[in-house]
Amino acid sequence: MKHTINSKKHIDTHQSLISVELIPETEIEKQAILHVQATIASDEERELVENYLNFSLGLSNYSVVDLIDQKGNTFFLKIFI
Repeated sequence: MKHTINSKKHIDTHQSLISVELIPETEIEKQAILHVQATIASDEERELVENYLNFSLGLSNYSVVDLIDQKGNTFFLKIFI
């Protein structure tokens, strides 16, 4: 899986709102993203998406505070840096 950060807005010194689009490279990744949005994801599918969002965005040391919304492959997150 790959991603593109569409926007990043600083809330304060340590928190930001980001919009990130996940770009699936396999059918399994594509289905996992769709199923997470539809709230029918298996534990494995949910873990695949959550692990990517929590550990693979390349934002140095960060923590996802809140998953605000998901529209298709785009996730809106509040993060702590």
